[in-house]
Amino acid sequence: MSDAVTARRAQRGWKFYGWWGIVLATLVFISVTNGLTIGGIQAFDPHLLATLGIERAPLKLGDAIQLATAAVFTLITGWAADRFGVRPVMTVGVLLLSAAFYGFSHVQTVEQLYLLRFVMGLGLAAAGLAVCVVIVSRWFIASRGLALGLMLAGTSLGSAILPTVFTRLIESSDWRHAALYGVVAPLLLLPVVWLALKEWPARIGLAPYGAEGGHSALAGPELSYGDIIRRREFWLIGATAFATFYSILAISNNLFLHSKDLGFTPLESAALFGPLFLMGLIGKIVLGVLSDMFGRKRIWILGLVLMLSGALMLVTLQRSLVLPAIALFGFGWGGNYSLLQAIAADAFGSRALGRVMGALTVLDAGGGALGPWVTSLIYDRTHSYAPGFGLVSALIGLSILMALALRVRSPERATAVAPAT
Repeated sequence: MSDAVTARRAQRGWKFYGWWGIVLATLVFISVTNGLTIGGIQAFDPHLLATLGIERAPLKLGDAIQLATAAVFTLITGWAADRFGVRPVMTVGVLLLSAAFYGFSHVQTVEQLYLLRFVMGLGLAAAGLAVCVVIVSRWFIASRGLALGLMLAGTSLGSAILPTVFTRLIESSDWRHAALYGVVAPLLLLPVVWLALKEWPARIGLAPYGAEGGHSALAGPELSYGDIIRRREFWLIGATAFATFYSILAISNNLFLHSKDLGFTPLESAALFGPLFLMGLIGKIVLGVLSDMFGRKRIWILGLVLMLSGALMLVTLQRSLVLPAIALFGFGWGGNYSLLQAIAADAFGSRALGRVMGALTVLDAGGGALGPWVTSLIYDRTHSYAPGFGLVSALIGLSILMALALRVRSPERATAVAPAT
């Protein structure tokens, strides 16, 4: 098959396999893996506090362990995705998450909880954000912002729905029985991994979306981790990722307990994850589309400004402002979440994107690990979430400065980015 025919087959609008075979499959995949470990697990917090007899900071240290583990081990899974393919890596991650939730349903001590959150972190490293970004970026050159935004909408769907699902399951039986549903859900993803996901478009006679312009699916140089961390773009993107992931997880992982303090019932608290993450879904898609139209950087900064506005409203601790604050924060976070990945792909190309995402995940998951724990630690010391949310506001302000300092290449230029010197 000639290159010209392959390129024509790559341009068939929504009939293109990348949209319904890759983007849709990864959306489903990440809605389960991230939804279980980031959103759904928050419904268990009040019951773990009572069962284990601990304060909020020790509980949220488990969140930190999970995300720090994901940060460190994504360096390995990013390399493995480049070397062996994403499907074997995803399979290992799915099996680890299933095993971790089985153990979670039987946890008796805080030490056991920490061990299980470590295993969940390993599962997230292999079956979370980074590997999904790698495979979607391989399939798209044009409309990469939209494709990543649609895929990342899965994190919002899962995190919006699963807290309420688990809260209802807990109320209908008990929290240990409810946790067993987390054993089954990841296993249902195995057919998605092995039947729907295709590593490269060329393997089924296609080219990446937008390849008719002569761009390669393997755009950019082959970079080592040393090459990556010597680039100014890496540290600006990474610092913003650290601060914004700290912020979203500081708020989302304390939202259930914070709203309970303000007088919300358990079901009302669980329902708040809906507007937070569904607005994030809308933000990912809307700001992803706008970024393809008006440029990544200006739309990225717009998302950060919206996040800051919502965080400042939360600092007031006013019950009436909680809903508009999390809706605004979620919309801005959604855009930031998808555009961070698109900007990284634009800046470094796709040839070494597994390593790039692995290196960035050390920073973003590191921030995410600290956010819930530090915020709960501040609460235990001050008996208020206002100082912790104030720190979130300051970090988002710094993120805006980092974004302003970044020089973003266009997607067309990014496909021919020169090696670091």
